Formats: sequence, structure tokens, C-alpha cells
Amino acid sequence: MRIGAALLLALAASGALGARAAPPGNRCLAKDAVVTIAEGIVLLGEDGPDRPGQPVRVAAFRIDAHEVTSRQFATFVASTGYRTRAERQGASALFVAPTEPASLDNAARWWRWRKGADWRHPKGPGSDLTGRMDEPVVHVDRDDAAAYARWAGGALPTTEQWERAARGDQNATRDPLDWAFDHGKPRANVWEGVFPMRDTADDGYAGIAPVGCFEANDLGLYDMVGNVWEWVAGDQNVGLVKGGSYLCAMNYCANFRPAAYQAQEHDLPTSHIGFRVAYPIEGPQLR
Repeated sequence: MRIGAALLLALAASGALGARAAPPGNRCLAKDAVVTIAEGIVLLGEDGPDRPGQPVRVAAFRIDAHEVTSRQFATFVASTGYRTRAERQGASALFVAPTEPASLDNAARWWRWRKGADWRHPKGPGSDLTGRMDEPVVHVDRDDAAAYARWAGGALPTTEQWERAARGDQNATRDPLDWAFDHGKPRANVWEGVFPMRDTADDGYAGIAPVGCFEANDLGLYDMVGNVWEWVAGDQNVGLVKGGSYLCAMNYCANFRPAAYQAQEHDLPTSHIGFRVAYPIEGPQLR
């Protein structure tokens, strides 16, 4: 499988995989939970004063408090024997930071189609999940994510559900930067520094963070912005991911806000996309 130039440019608007640098005493969420989201209005697509969004009513639902972790995905695999697309095809798309300055117009300088990269080996051959089980599972395409969601008794969230969860009780326009920064201080796992060369890890992480390391929103949900992009429901060959990732930077992408979305081939697993599950109000509890 080959990644074309257009797709590489699309992929470039998001993540990378680097060394982790958690600050001392940083406590991350360790307990899985599902949060009930009451029926309410979402300002769908709101993106600052010039884009007030469209008020849309969303029925009540439940959703994972954090992105599905490698530990949770491993339980699913052990129960079902499921093999992801990356495992079946023997490769996945992996971000590799360039060692020399790279033009932002040439995403091929930092994306690699890496044999042996999959959810068990997130950085390719020789890597594993040691110390990473509570990080979001990656190298899963939309079908993989949907298969887990069905097993768990739910489905991938719709765009409306996802934004309702991400925006919380928002009832007015908001500066787009406020979703990821509080007066310049990081409140989400995004890329600080100049993409794609170096992430300064000012937020505590140069790379994916374990789930729940940053403050929850007003609905009790973690990492709706940053960390990894998240699949939303769809049945088209080109799907959507929402929320930005840990490689969205001020100089490139800047998709660390609920309105952000990225077109993504439904069958292309990468090192910067994960997911969470939405559930009906009445139905199976989280596994």
C-alpha cells in the first residue's frame, strides 16, 4: 500500500510520535468510565466570533470519558481474536520526525509506510506497549474502531455527538485557542515548538500522553482536544477524524479545537488516530 502526495498532505495536519517527557507528579486518569451526556444544544462548527456555528439539538447519550486505551483494546482482542487492518497488511503509516529542516509542503519528509507498525508495535518493529497500555490505541482504521465499539455495546460517535461532548455546556462563541491553551499555558496535549522538527514538551509530553493527564472539560471528558485524532461515524470511503492530535502546532495544522476535522481514508491506520465509543442511554455497560 502506498500513501499518495495528497493523502500525505492531509495526514500532515496532525500528529507525530516522539519521546515522552512527563513532569514529576503528573497524575493521569487510570480508571475507565462512561459519562452520560444530557440532551442539549451544540453549536455545531462554532470556531470563533466569525463562525458562530449552527445550533443543533442532540439527544442524550453516553460516551467514554477518555480515548480507548491499548489496554482496553487488548481485552477486546483477547476476547474475540480480532486482527486489525495494520496487522493483516503488515504495515501502517508512522510519523518520523525529520532530522533536517523540512518544507511544510512536503509531508513525505515525515510520514513513512512502516512494515511491522501496528497497535502492538506503535513505533514499528522493536517497539511494544511496555509503559504504554494506558495510552490511546493507535494504528486502527475506522473499521477496527467500529468493531471494538460494537463489541463494547456502542458505536462510533456521530459528528454531532462528538462535538456535543467536546464542547460541554458551551453557549457562546469562544476563541479557538482557548480550547488548548489557558493564557498561553497548555491545557491539552499538543505540539509546542516548530513542527515537524522538535516538540519542546511544554505540556509535559513530546508524543502521545496516557489518557486523562489533562483537566477534564465541564462534562467530565478527557482529551477531547489534542492527544490523538478520533474517528467519528460514517460509511464513506473517506471518513472524518475530529479534535486534533499531539502534533497539531501553531505553525502548522492548529486543529486543537472541537470544530476541527480532517478527511481520512477509512482504511488507512496511522500512528496519530484513535477513537472513543458512544453508547445508547439504555444498553450494555462499559466492558
